Amino acid sequence: VANFPFPTPPDSASLLEAERCLKVLEAIDNCGKLTPLGKAMAQYPISPRHSRMLLTVNSQLRKGGFRRANLVLSYAVAAAAALSSLNPFIFQFHPNSESKKDVDQDSNSGTLENSSLRASAKTEVDGSEVPDKQAKLKHKKHKALVKEVREKFSNPCSDALTVAKVLLHFELADNQSDFCTNYLLHFKTMDEMSKLRKQLLRLIFYPVLNSSQQEFSWMHGNIDDVECAWRSFIGESLSLSEEELLGQAICSGWADRVARRIRKVTGVSDERKKVISARYQACMLSETVYLHRTSSVARLAPEFVIYNELVNTSRPYMHGITSIKSEWLVKHAKPLCSFSEPLSDPKPYYEPVSDQVMCWVNTTFGPHLWQLPLHSCPCENQKLCISVFACALLEGKVLPCLKSTQKCLSAAPSSILIPEAAGQKRVGNLLDKLKNGTRFIDTRAMLRESWKKDPNLLYYEIADWFQEKYHNLFEQVWVQMHHEVMLEANQLFPKRKKRVK
Repeated sequence: VANFPFPTPPDSASLLEAERCLKVLEAIDNCGKLTPLGKAMAQYPISPRHSRMLLTVNSQLRKGGFRRANLVLSYAVAAAAALSSLNPFIFQFHPNSESKKDVDQDSNSGTLENSSLRASAKTEVDGSEVPDKQAKLKHKKHKALVKEVREKFSNPCSDALTVAKVLLHFELADNQSDFCTNYLLHFKTMDEMSKLRKQLLRLIFYPVLNSSQQEFSWMHGNIDDVECAWRSFIGESLSLSEEELLGQAICSGWADRVARRIRKVTGVSDERKKVISARYQACMLSETVYLHRTSSVARLAPEFVIYNELVNTSRPYMHGITSIKSEWLVKHAKPLCSFSEPLSDPKPYYEPVSDQVMCWVNTTFGPHLWQLPLHSCPCENQKLCISVFACALLEGKVLPCLKSTQKCLSAAPSSILIPEAAGQKRVGNLLDKLKNGTRFIDTRAMLRESWKKDPNLLYYEIADWFQEKYHNLFEQVWVQMHHEVMLEANQLFPKRKKRVK
């Protein structure tokens, strides 16, 4: 793109910003080549952020565990339409929350990130007292209506989900114009948002993905099923797990627009603290940004949020906010994360369902190096993987039949993880055998493949861990081990099976 002979070349800084955005979205790799996810995103003629969001919902739902998959997708499409539109609410700011000068600036300025974004709120602020009782009564009724609207539609986790709920009621209203009048909404904005939602839904089912992209295809029904789930949802609420999935999807599409709350506010009087907007540090900016009190998320003012735009008024306010959990950033904003070497405490462990050795690492996020919770990830240290797998095998975490034999062992399996124990014969022999030439055995799948070629592999090395008086028992266990290694994880560990959400 940078070398393409445009008649009027785009700004180089804009190209670099676009490339950085695509890397954060994991659409391209560090060399600038399309990833499998990027190729799937390219099939949708919509913004990369929105295609990333919708594909994240799709991939999460493909893993199963959600009984209302069509509904979740329909809500995701509605949220995407909301994030593409202006704020439909007609707000009235309280005169004590901002100075008159600030509010005037709120109405007339542009944005930091999108000069075409206009403040959608119509403000009526008068610094003096309301001159007559009629005006006071009108003002009081208006405030009561604003409160009613917020309570009826507000989702405390997300502005996008709040507007999505409003959109559902708007589309099902008998008289959409009256609905907007009654609930302080811009009719034109709502009408355009409704048309965009339907267009986005059609686009999702439009592309024909090739065989390498089938992991991103929809498998829970057709467009009519999704639309039916959407229109029949009136009067119900999303479950917590459904809200979290949608929050993660929004996080994946706007991963470079994360903000973290600033808790300490110095030099502010107690009176001012009661009305001051919550302050945040945006991950890619040096300046402070603010959470406006009209946001659905304002009451909670969570530690981490995703924002859609910054509206540059008297101060930079975040627009289109969704609350997120810090652990989602590692999953959906990995290009912005930095990881430490594997930690010795907590210790690495074997995960039986995913069948891999995991380790813990320290994680920081973004240029400001925000410290995130400890993160577990697949261990890449081969020597460490073999030791952890050997310990888990003897403890019955790989094949459950060994769990009941702990009292029969000559030593605790955990001794394998002690560096000094490597010189012990039973420890050294087992670890050497697990290396199995050029192929390392550090998963149940690798153990299965190795036993298909040599059923007696590891027989003497594991038998050496049993006390002599229990060798007859080991013969029985050995047969059971060969049976269990052929089973799937959900058969070996049924209690770990995913619950339907």
